[in-house]
Amino acid sequence: MAKVCYCADDFAMNPEISDAILLLIKTGALHATSCMTQAEHWPIAAQQLKPISNNIDVGLHLNFTHRFSSATTIFSLPILMLKAWSRQLDSKLIQQSIEQQWNAFVEVMGKQPDFIDGHQHIHQFPIIRDVLVTFLKQQNFKGWVRNLQHPITAPHYLIKTRLLSRLGAATLASICQQQNIRQNRYFAGIYNFESSNYALLNQQWLQQAQDNLLIMCHPATQTIDQLDPISVARVQEFHYLNSAQFHSDCQRYHITLSPMDTLL
Repeated sequence: MAKVCYCADDFAMNPEISDAILLLIKTGALHATSCMTQAEHWPIAAQQLKPISNNIDVGLHLNFTHRFSSATTIFSLPILMLKAWSRQLDSKLIQQSIEQQWNAFVEVMGKQPDFIDGHQHIHQFPIIRDVLVTFLKQQNFKGWVRNLQHPITAPHYLIKTRLLSRLGAATLASICQQQNIRQNRYFAGIYNFESSNYALLNQQWLQQAQDNLLIMCHPATQTIDQLDPISVARVQEFHYLNSAQFHSDCQRYHITLSPMDTLL
């Protein structure tokens, strides 16, 4: 019996995403969600989340690549990667943005995030990870940080999975271990967002599941944002996670769904 946590990213990005996540929390499919606190929708969505958040992990989804407003500090992903690995990122600017996103979470939720991850996994990039861990220690952070060091792969997605894992996961793991910050052991959920059979992907992940597995997902009830490159995949994910088949698959592969905080 493997203990697994499904985590939905992008809470508050738009109402359709938030609605899907709220429903899936209520059905017991999700036990974690990470929040985009720069979103205009965040204060309203957070008030909907708070009453049902006692038995799940609610985290901060650090963002440096999605523009919500002109005041948001963002880069295109290629530029951010180039600046991070060439050590050209302004650490003070990164820290300021982390503080702003953190404070926006605490102000509405009334507590620290239960965990930290990053939109497009930017939290594991050079400079960002160093500034982040230093900030977390200053805040006496007691939660956990998402790690991609030990990915569980599905056929046809081995290269992408390993590539994302190698973009700083091992170094982030080492830094967190040195600072006694907890991390998930295993990670899944990586694919190209074009698969027409999301159920099969999950079956492949669940079949390989081990304790402390975190599975990332991105559900939404509708495809409203035409600029969102994964809008269709979001709806497919929602339909599967909201189905009887999902819970049947968990039983079939002897999966216990839990918040990650209880597994570490």
